[in-house]
Amino acid sequence: MKGVILHGGSGTRIRPLTYTDVKQLLPLVGNSVSEYVLLNLIEIGMTEST
Repeated sequence: MKGVILHGGSGTRIRPLTYTDVKQLLPLVGNSVSEYVLLNLIEIGMTEST
């Protein structure tokens, strides 16, 4: 199974946090948001990325 992760937007609703970091890399309970997405895709059986 292949997976595509879409990251978009400027993060204006969480603006104080996104002045220095992009929202996809913000730490959220120990991991970045992107890492949670990757872990969930691996959990459902994704083996390739595009």
